[in-house]
Amino acid sequence: MVDQEVQLIGWGKGIGVLCLMEESSLCCEQLPDGECIEVVQKDKEDDTLIELDCQNGFPEGRKEFVAPAVGMEFESYDDAYNYYICYAKEVGFRVRVKNSWFKRNSREKYGAVLCCSSQGFKRMKVVNHLRKETRTGCPAMIRMRLVESQRWRVLEVTLEHNHMLGAKILRSVKKMGNGTKRKPLPCSEAEGQTVKLYRALVIDAGGNGNSNCGAIEDRTFSESSNKLNLRKGDTQAIYNFLCRMQLTIPNFFYLMDFNDDGHLRNAFWVDARSRASCGYFGDVIYFDNTYLSNKFEIPLVTFVGINHHGQSVLLGCGLLASETTESYLWLLRTWLKCMSGCSPQTIITDRCKALQSAIVEVFPKSHHCFGLSLIMKKVPEKLGGLHNYDAIRKALIKAVYETLKVIEFEAAWGFMIQRFGVSDHEWLRSLYEDRVRWAPVYLKDIFFAGMSAARPGESINPFFDRYVHKQTPLKEFLDKYELALHKKHKEESFSDIESRSSSPLLKTRCSFELQLSRMYTREMFMKFQLEVEEVYSCFGTTQLHVDGPIIIFLVKERVLIEGNRREIRDFEVLYSRTAGEVRCICSCFNFYGYLCRHALCVLNFNGVEEIPHKYILSRWKKDYKHPNHSSGGANDTDCTNDTDRIQWSNQLFRSALQVVEEGILSLDHYNVALQSLEESLSKVHDVEQRQE
Repeated sequence: MVDQEVQLIGWGKGIGVLCLMEESSLCCEQLPDGECIEVVQKDKEDDTLIELDCQNGFPEGRKEFVAPAVGMEFESYDDAYNYYICYAKEVGFRVRVKNSWFKRNSREKYGAVLCCSSQGFKRMKVVNHLRKETRTGCPAMIRMRLVESQRWRVLEVTLEHNHMLGAKILRSVKKMGNGTKRKPLPCSEAEGQTVKLYRALVIDAGGNGNSNCGAIEDRTFSESSNKLNLRKGDTQAIYNFLCRMQLTIPNFFYLMDFNDDGHLRNAFWVDARSRASCGYFGDVIYFDNTYLSNKFEIPLVTFVGINHHGQSVLLGCGLLASETTESYLWLLRTWLKCMSGCSPQTIITDRCKALQSAIVEVFPKSHHCFGLSLIMKKVPEKLGGLHNYDAIRKALIKAVYETLKVIEFEAAWGFMIQRFGVSDHEWLRSLYEDRVRWAPVYLKDIFFAGMSAARPGESINPFFDRYVHKQTPLKEFLDKYELALHKKHKEESFSDIESRSSSPLLKTRCSFELQLSRMYTREMFMKFQLEVEEVYSCFGTTQLHVDGPIIIFLVKERVLIEGNRREIRDFEVLYSRTAGEVRCICSCFNFYGYLCRHALCVLNFNGVEEIPHKYILSRWKKDYKHPNHSSGGANDTDCTNDTDRIQWSNQLFRSALQVVEEGILSLDHYNVALQSLEESLSKVHDVEQRQE
């Protein structure tokens, strides 16, 4: 195909002419104001005739500015920028520069992304809460780069907008040139400026040499679930991202799954910190497929845990072609192998049948539960059309959150169904059938480490919340991935330092409060401290039943309800002095990982001054990730199989990673850490020499 040059002269008012010709023979023709001629282009390759209306520079019948397309080339960045500005003016949107790339030494610009001014989302701030939000996450953009011919070539185009387009915009604030600000061109100057635009033969991701591919839909949707729905260039971006991470991050793991045709179907990756975190906090995980099930731009799924500060921690990421059992099986098995075959104690998901089937096969011993907050978020959508919606919603909340026994839940649910005549409601019926997987009264013997959301208003937030929106493209997410992880790691490191360097303020004279203030991280202690404070809202601790060493107590509490009113509720607490056991019917310990106010009342009533050892969890301690605090070490016997070696390797890596994280805090930390590592290596060599 012969390179062709398109010359745009005089944007606006129909005073110019658009000529398509071979690069060797340029000609421009000036016309009187308002006059129009037809120019015919004959492509020598396919003898196709294209008639153009030169008044608007577009095929006849379309009174629009020529749209950007993959393969267009410009003499300079300014030409490309002005072209997109004028295209935006005709269509009815404003332009801003999203990203620019410069050479390190010369500061010469070599790449840029121009986007619609409605791209992205602004962060909410107090100072501008009265200003109207103008951003909608609009995907419209062009990505261009300086190529070998010293021209600026358009590499990626998105034409679609997700908002209403206004009237023609006369001007747009912009940044121009090589990093320097330039005033916008006056309309008259822009109309008379000549920009050379070249069409180049660009091979797309599918090996197609059609240079007009950018003029049609630029996202290829698969007709089946056998490959990822990706934009052009996304597959290469994923591969480049994973390779770069593996080269720069020790112990980084990734796996890509391709179908029989060679198309990317699924992908999984986990970085070193996430692998180490899984060894500490992999007992309870939340498998988040929100982005996949809600049809986000990126089909992202994540494994999320809770660290010793109660903060979410990433345990792995994946991209899936579809919500099928096959895709979930591949991902779960990959994650399990990466984590040395250690299944979680509890796994929380949404109500997905395909995912449920996969979990039964891959994690047969794990407790699989449905996220309560995910279910309650769907109440307005599923029940909002009912006549007595407000009353039904209140009845549902009462049944879910205020019942303490199964018989109470069943009675409250039955009352709601009969009272409002919703026995035939499909969603409520399916919800009731799955009740043993989501209703708190059925889950009291399962440990959730604070991820149960068993109280009204609690929820499990996505790990990449505020980083991923409905229209976030994959390339943008990959750019933000390391930024998001860095911020999370920084928050954890700050919390570690704060917990070790400061002592929390005690609010009572309770011995339980003093005991855990010395052990727990600051955040987890403050949650327990609230239970200690609320002990004073409880009263009337009495014995209900005695069965040998086991005593059942009744604790009354004044509970705050709607309208700042309080009502008295009864809580049964089982206590055994010989076994050192105390269990409350509210099951706060299993849901959140610390004893409730009712259990503390019973311990205090029986003269117990310290919390029993079994109710002090190591996962909440300040030194839980300290190298000397092993979360599960190897046996003292010789290594006999590969599984032992993998477990030893993971434990050693977690310990070494902690030394590295502590060692970069200051120069003194660095010197001590380096000396310790060198001494450790010398001692290991001594062991090898003794064996010889």
